[in-house]
Amino acid sequence: MLSQLQDVITKKVFAVLLIFGISMTMCYPLLSANIIELDDTRMITDLNNPLRDYSVKKIFWPGKTKRYYRPLLICSFVLDSRIWALEYSGYHLTNNILHTLNAIIIYFIGLRFFRYHPRVEVTAFLASLIFLIHPLTIESVAWISGRTDILGTFFSLLAYLFYLTKTRFRYFFVAFMVFLGLLSKENTLSILPIIVLSEFFFYYKNGKGIKSVVAATKWACILSVPLISYLYLRFAGFDLVQSQIEIVSSSKGNHLEGISFFSNLEFLPAMIAFYIKKLFVPFPLNFAISEINLVFYTILFFILAGFILLFIFRKKFFSPAWVLIMVLSFFPALPIALSDVAWTKYAERYLYLAVPVCSFFFCALIPDVLDRINGKRKIMIPLVCTLGMIFFIATIDRVFTWKDRFTLWADTYKKNPENGMVLYKYGTILGDDEGLQYFKKAVQVAKDDEWKDLSLFALAGHAVKEKDYKTAEEYVKQALKINSSRRNLYSAAGIIQKIMSEDETKDDSIRQFLIQIYQKAYEKKPRPVDLYNLINIYKSAEDRLNEERYYHLLQNRFPNSRAARNLFKKYNPQ
Repeated sequence: MLSQLQDVITKKVFAVLLIFGISMTMCYPLLSANIIELDDTRMITDLNNPLRDYSVKKIFWPGKTKRYYRPLLICSFVLDSRIWALEYSGYHLTNNILHTLNAIIIYFIGLRFFRYHPRVEVTAFLASLIFLIHPLTIESVAWISGRTDILGTFFSLLAYLFYLTKTRFRYFFVAFMVFLGLLSKENTLSILPIIVLSEFFFYYKNGKGIKSVVAATKWACILSVPLISYLYLRFAGFDLVQSQIEIVSSSKGNHLEGISFFSNLEFLPAMIAFYIKKLFVPFPLNFAISEINLVFYTILFFILAGFILLFIFRKKFFSPAWVLIMVLSFFPALPIALSDVAWTKYAERYLYLAVPVCSFFFCALIPDVLDRINGKRKIMIPLVCTLGMIFFIATIDRVFTWKDRFTLWADTYKKNPENGMVLYKYGTILGDDEGLQYFKKAVQVAKDDEWKDLSLFALAGHAVKEKDYKTAEEYVKQALKINSSRRNLYSAAGIIQKIMSEDETKDDSIRQFLIQIYQKAYEKKPRPVDLYNLINIYKSAEDRLNEERYYHLLQNRFPNSRAARNLFKKYNPQ
């Protein structure tokens, strides 16, 4: 008996070490990967800014409701910054380790989930291996900011593992893991209905119809506790009236986008079909999927729905149940696509949590398939191995594509040659001279919400460099016409100031344009720096009347600001 126990432990330890070795080896090149200029650069700079307040209180109680509330995720980044500072490989290492831990947790879930299978250890290991070689997971691991998906999935998997353990305090541990997951990313919402349905299907399968409803209801009540607790924190004590939910995406250059969720509900079937197809046929891999063939995927959805209804009619609930769970595993991503608030609507990393579900579905399907094919196993084994090798090669290729930002954006541009956001980013990566043609193309083909304004600013900067000041000014005006956010107003002010410092033939009109820029910035959100800039402009123009007017406004509105103190010393040296 003791020798059998030692043999079981040895097998598990060996499997865990093998999973760890495979995962870390596959992701090793990412330790030296570049940072991606979508969130990563600004985030790491802010994390290492000594003037920024990253206290626990500020992280968990930010004072106002923002678009994202992910305090545990921020804590992980703050901890990274304290250890690694500006060493980007450290941030990548944390992603790699969390991804590896997810693979290990999947193995232990598999041991519980497939405990009645004759070769449970092999099946559990296979589920973990499928997760590791699935190319859809790489984006979350390679992109430092993609940790949102990894960390949310980490706690979701732990919650499901505790759910399967049947330990004494499992209700508490499941609820606690769900709560931590919600504090990491909203994708943890998926695990709530998955656990409830798992409980229902378990009892229903064993012929306990009434008990299945009771058990599912009990888990729904238990899981409502972490959900309500999260919502209470998320909305600052449910003060929904005063909380302003920001729908400004930092990755979209702070463009204000109207939420069009309900108006796009007709596209929901196509989106579901697209994500299901991506799980089984992930190719072509693409960092910036902003459009899909709605007609094709709508037809595909109804074909899949027809097969599911046929299975249900024949009382074969295995496949319909798994498809339902798969849809639940990525349903938090659907509002993002429907509302059009993310920089890329159909990101592959949104399926990170769905990949383990797909892995378990495949492993659960194996016994039934083997029973049906009987003598054809010699054909099936090479076929499965070939498919696995295709996924493995695609994953390794994706790792090296993400390793270098030039190869990443070159690949992204190749697959999205008419996407204004991709054109702008690729032009930025190539630099001012080489990227000029991509900025010009972006201005020609991009929609206004595809960073067209940012490409115009890039062209304006290049025009200033070429001393074509009139063209630069025109580009700036076009950009502000598209989007006059504070960020864009300051970008415009920087370019105009540079023109004023270089152009000896400048007239008063460009100064008036600069004044209008700062006045508009102040109207959007009054800040002392805007008044300070206006005072300096009027002073240089020797407009004493307006100089004094804005000086008094600054002293009255912001008497304790640094700008007010500096000017007070200047105007009142004694």
